[in-house]
Amino acid sequence: MRSLLVLFATLVALTGCDTVDCFDDGPLQASYDDGARTAGAVNQAAYLRGEAEGLAMSEADGTREGADDGFRAGYSAGYGRAYGAGYEQGWHAAGSAGAAEGCDAGAELGAADGWSAGYDDAWSAGWSDGYASGWSDGWTQGAATCSAAARDAPDPEDVALCYRRGFDRVADPDAYLRGLAAGKRANPDYQRGYQAAYPTAWTDGERDGLAAGFEPGYRDGYDAGWDAAYDAGYDDCYQQTYPQAYSDGWDRGYPDGWNPGSTDGFSAGYTEGARCSR
Repeated sequence: MRSLLVLFATLVALTGCDTVDCFDDGPLQASYDDGARTAGAVNQAAYLRGEAEGLAMSEADGTREGADDGFRAGYSAGYGRAYGAGYEQGWHAAGSAGAAEGCDAGAELGAADGWSAGYDDAWSAGWSDGYASGWSDGWTQGAATCSAAARDAPDPEDVALCYRRGFDRVADPDAYLRGLAAGKRANPDYQRGYQAAYPTAWTDGERDGLAAGFEPGYRDGYDAGWDAAYDAGYDDCYQQTYPQAYSDGWDRGYPDGWNPGSTDGFSAGYTEGARCSR
């Protein structure tokens, strides 16, 4: 829990206490818009590159990919049928004995996890609330050390932050793949090979998947079905003990988190205010 505080403090500083306005009709918005334009150009270039590659693919490429996709889809369907049969048998075999066994374990762990989670969540909430309160007081005192001219100047870090925000808002990591798919769809040679190969490969894959599915697929399904019956009992009893334990943990954790959060927040707020960047 405590090992996450450095990350948490960073998130608080960048979100809950963040006063960077990237839509200020000034240099920060200009940087934001520049980032967005750059991301749009990157997206377009990636899409066109993918589309060109898709359009350049041959009938042989379509045949190969159609056979691969068809076989995988068919194999998955056949294997799933065998697995499902085993799963059903495993569920019935576990019956009430498996559910009772799971219930005992679930009740014990539910109480332990509930208290721990309640304490940790409350500690984090107390620390966060304390941090925000301390940050505000610290920033006010830190900002009092700044001149008006220094405070009005844009911080280079804020300019860079707004550029990144604009870029991230528009960036599309799937642009190349979308272009490639569009190129393939519009490529008659590729489609001819793909459509011819897919159905036969699907049938072959289903046959092989069904055969493989009965061993180990049926066995795996049986084991999974037994585990599911156990888990059903476990989850039911876990949920019965968790809430009260969570509440007890929360009552203890919140005050434990407030004081260190307030201290850390004041220090961070004072430092930020003294940067003279707002």
